[in-house]
Amino acid sequence: MIKYYLDLLKDKRRIETFREAISKSVRSGDVVLDLGTGLGTFAFFAAKAGAGKVYGIDKKDIVEMAKELCKFNNLQEKVIFYKGYSDKIDLPEKVDLIVTEMLWSLFISKTTMNSIKGAKEKFLKANGRIMPESVRIYLAPVSNQNIYNEIVSVNEYGIDFAPSGKMMLNNFHQKLFKKGDLISEPKMVKEINLMDINLDELPIDWHGSFISSYSGFMHGLAGWMDLHLTNDIVLSNSPSSTPTVWENIFFPIDKPLEVSEGDTIEAVLKTIPFEGDYEWNWDIIIPEKGESRSQSTFKGFPLSKDFFRKKSLDFIPDISPEGEIIKAILELFNGERTVSDIAEEIQKRFPHQFKDIKDALGRVERIIERYSR
Repeated sequence: MIKYYLDLLKDKRRIETFREAISKSVRSGDVVLDLGTGLGTFAFFAAKAGAGKVYGIDKKDIVEMAKELCKFNNLQEKVIFYKGYSDKIDLPEKVDLIVTEMLWSLFISKTTMNSIKGAKEKFLKANGRIMPESVRIYLAPVSNQNIYNEIVSVNEYGIDFAPSGKMMLNNFHQKLFKKGDLISEPKMVKEINLMDINLDELPIDWHGSFISSYSGFMHGLAGWMDLHLTNDIVLSNSPSSTPTVWENIFFPIDKPLEVSEGDTIEAVLKTIPFEGDYEWNWDIIIPEKGESRSQSTFKGFPLSKDFFRKKSLDFIPDISPEGEIIKAILELFNGERTVSDIAEEIQKRFPHQFKDIKDALGRVERIIERYSR
């Protein structure tokens, strides 16, 4: 875990741009919330910029390292960290500024948007601010055979993995493009104001067209975002910018399309709520060539008949053996039994599933982490 967070610190352009924006945005005495704080880096920036109090929230155990770093840097009088989900945490006061970097390469995530919207409604003062203020999402057709080959080269070790390759072509991938890979000028497909998030308007349903700048082969679409941290500080992961850890998002097509200079490239990018997040769909049409491609993340996962059976409104569920174990553990959470007591009882009830008390203890601890208080 710690390596992941330390690697994020190596992205100096991203970190320094956030630090500049935080320094300009924090007013003396402000109360600040760092949502998804990680190591607490932005919380520390806010404290050093003059905030009166800073709160950091993260659902992961990395918060414990943030607390240690806080003491080591003598910031414990100003910065307080909380572990858990923001909707389950109560802060002692409202905040003037929410800073968040719970992002991925295209920003759009139902979970992220719900968290930011919930934090705004729960913690932010009436005249408070959010950083980033807004995000703009861009799209452009791209040509890069090497990146495309990384997606489709699935004949390895004498085994043909072609069926999995088809799934890869119906998924988006984090890849790094250069400005020269763009076949056309980009188009903005979505703008989101974080102070006024409307979850009903969040899904993308964009139809647009591009004009090919040169002749060659199109391998898919590249997407990226411009984060407007303040009214004059923008952090972008576009192919024209210095690379960040976010890189770009590649939406491949199942067969490259030949385009000529001046050709119209019609494109559709659409997200549909699915399984708590979004199903992504992208279509390409070259009218001059009479060619088209259509991809969807719905086709990018190995969904079984059992998956669809359980999605039916007529499905009658019955508890599984695993469900019986979880139910038994939860029923033993009565405010009287110790962890050891619960593990011993579970091992007795399910001797075939748990070979010893240590095995049962591991399962009980995972359930405790998620459901106890």
